[in-house]
Amino acid sequence: MQGQADDLGGGVFKKRLNKNMHRSIVLGKGRRHWVFAYLFAKKDRANIDDDELADFKKLAQAYDRMTDFELASALRQGDLLELCDEE
Repeated sequence: MQGQADDLGGGVFKKRLNKNMHRSIVLGKGRRHWVFAYLFAKKDRANIDDDELADFKKLAQAYDRMTDFELASALRQGDLLELCDEE
């Protein structure tokens, strides 16, 4: 949200990590929640391909449709892992 990631469209962002040695594909859920969906080393691959981007966009849409109850349930069941909670 602060310009620290590249907006790939459709709720998909590419975030550079570890002094640009790694990349993460991050999915935005209504700009309230961020889902780190994929992590890769820049030395192993330069970027994701168009088919992968299309799939990540579909996944971002699915996360965006999740209600807060569904999200909390996924966290409780261990389907998702919360990395940070500012509360």
